[in-house]
Amino acid sequence: MKSKHLFTRRDFLSEATALGLSGTLGSGLLLSSCSGKEKQVQTPLHPLNELYIPELSDKAVDGKPIKAALVGCGSRGIGAAFNFLDAGDGLSVVALADLFPDKLEAGRQRLKEGKNITIPDDMCFTDFDAYKKVCELPVDLILIASPNCFHAEQLKYAVEQGKHVFVEKPAGIDPVGFRAFLAAARQAVSRRLNVLPGTQYRFDRPFVASYQKVQEGLIGRIISGYVYYHTGRDQFIVRRPEWSDMEYMIRGHFNWSWVNGDQISNMLIHWIDVFNWFSHLKPQKVIAYGSRIRKNIGNVYDNFSMHFDYEGGATLGGLVRRIDQCDNGAGAVIHGEKGTWYSSDFSIRNHKGDIIWQYDKEEAKAKYKVHDMYTLEHIVLVNHIRQGQVLNVAESAAISSLTAVMARESAYTGKAYTWEQISSSALSRLPANMALINVDMKDFEIPLAGVPYAID
Repeated sequence: MKSKHLFTRRDFLSEATALGLSGTLGSGLLLSSCSGKEKQVQTPLHPLNELYIPELSDKAVDGKPIKAALVGCGSRGIGAAFNFLDAGDGLSVVALADLFPDKLEAGRQRLKEGKNITIPDDMCFTDFDAYKKVCELPVDLILIASPNCFHAEQLKYAVEQGKHVFVEKPAGIDPVGFRAFLAAARQAVSRRLNVLPGTQYRFDRPFVASYQKVQEGLIGRIISGYVYYHTGRDQFIVRRPEWSDMEYMIRGHFNWSWVNGDQISNMLIHWIDVFNWFSHLKPQKVIAYGSRIRKNIGNVYDNFSMHFDYEGGATLGGLVRRIDQCDNGAGAVIHGEKGTWYSSDFSIRNHKGDIIWQYDKEEAKAKYKVHDMYTLEHIVLVNHIRQGQVLNVAESAAISSLTAVMARESAYTGKAYTWEQISSSALSRLPANMALINVDMKDFEIPLAGVPYAID
């Protein structure tokens, strides 16, 4: 490790510089409030010419045909395939891979019905090594939307085979997976390959506009934030008699920590990533709490609460809950020395509560046709591939994934953890034998805070 911190602000900005898509912004900005009564010169939080402000066009540029293969044919996988196909012309999905034949066939049918795409039998692959078979085909891009625990290894193999990659979040569900993902992301950059993690808010018009205003200095230095995600319970899978223990857990992946990483890695990760993205800061320490109030299947929790200390004295609080019959909502609030940004209405308010900036939805509707963030991120990816540019955002997305892991492990154990502890930990949550077999289910018991449990 070259310094005390694995990922510094300098590293983050160096990553942005490599993209070559900086926003055209001045260093001194005269900003006024909505009332027009206040005017002041704002100091940018970072050198603006070093920041990556994505260009969000309605359609990808024309260029060479791009053939993609899909790994993971569930609802998110087929959704990602549709988003890719909607991004522009000359785009095709030519191969499918999934662990389970019925899942593959269902996704194959959805492609036929929704996009009139027929995938022949010899381009459909199942079993644990199916991802390797599609990565070895003459395709340009691999779309990875398998259960979370497989992302790091599948990204690694795709990059080794010289493919561009879209890979759903999170980057990893444990420290070992994080480091594998990070190494693959860095290898991709060195090989001029694009890796786009599923951090769609970074490519959503109101989020990008908000990010730009925050970087211009409109809220001042970031001092704290609050992120939350409250929704109903996750999928309930009824076990079939013919399923082995491992098949049951993978099919019901939302319910098992080793497969999906629990609610922080699976849900709150989006909003943690927003705070990390806006602040360009790395967490230093976390203490978290969690429990099962209503959950009656699997070994994941249904609620978490956490407090992070970040670089520079900033702090972040977070809550996530998945329980039916409760009030729901998701978002982020980011406080600065001069004001606060709210994701609920994409506004910035001063400390008096006055709105000093707000995203203009009507203006955006008049200017652009495409507003779906899932499609926009694929437009950006296709543009980079066709223009020979490297979209270098995977490393910072991996930092957000490990931020989530920090909090989960703290809640599981009742211990506070530092970034240095978690990033160097030997913890892997994957079973030793990855096969559709019966296993000792005592190895997958519900974690209990205060019970001896080492992450080392």
